[in-house]
Amino acid sequence: MKLQTYFFNDRFEAALGDSLTSADLNAFRDLLAEMKKSKCKVMLLDLSNLNWIDSAGLGMLLLAKETSEKAGLDFVVRSPKGDVKSLLELGRFDKIFNIEMT
Repeated sequence: MKLQTYFFNDRFEAALGDSLTSADLNAFRDLLAEMKKSKCKVMLLDLSNLNWIDSAGLGMLLLAKETSEKAGLDFVVRSPKGDVKSLLELGRFDKIFNIEMT
């Protein structure tokens, strides 16, 4: 997983690239801890450069949503594309997440 983080006003944005797989779990948990510490009101995961996600990666997205809800944050997924978008739709994650398309 490639990762870049940004702060915009009250939004913590994390741009994920390449793939999100079970090998990324520890780095993803670190990202969630960083998001919680930021005191931002919105947690946004930008998936526009994510090319692949496995079942563990889908579980990490659920973990991010749960973590944000427990912290009282809004959770947004931005611009999934290609196979990632297809898998989110197939798993009905588009019904669970607030997905922002750009």
